[in-house]
Amino acid sequence: MRLALFLIGAGIGAPTRYLIDRFFRDSYRFPYGILIVNLAGSFLLGVTANQESDITFLLFGFCGALTTWSAFALDLFEERREVKLFAVNLFGNYLLGVFAALLGLWIGR
Repeated sequence: MRLALFLIGAGIGAPTRYLIDRFFRDSYRFPYGILIVNLAGSFLLGVTANQESDITFLLFGFCGALTTWSAFALDLFEERREVKLFAVNLFGNYLLGVFAALLGLWIGR
């Protein structure tokens, strides 16, 4: 049952990421959509990390599919000649992502 919940969550998370990324990518040069989904996923994983329930497996699947390393890495590769944009994207995703996860862990206690 938990595997099914995980797969359902992943099936919802991947299209959600795509839609959010498309919405922001059509309007902005900076990949705000990927930053938003990575921060939201980090926060939600932090909130649910210490729980063991069926809804946790649904959220793990959702967050795993929502967040993305591949799109983030591709954005960094495409920004490699624009140092400021590259640095903001790199440190924004990493530092804010860790902060979001820690905040989620704190709230989830």
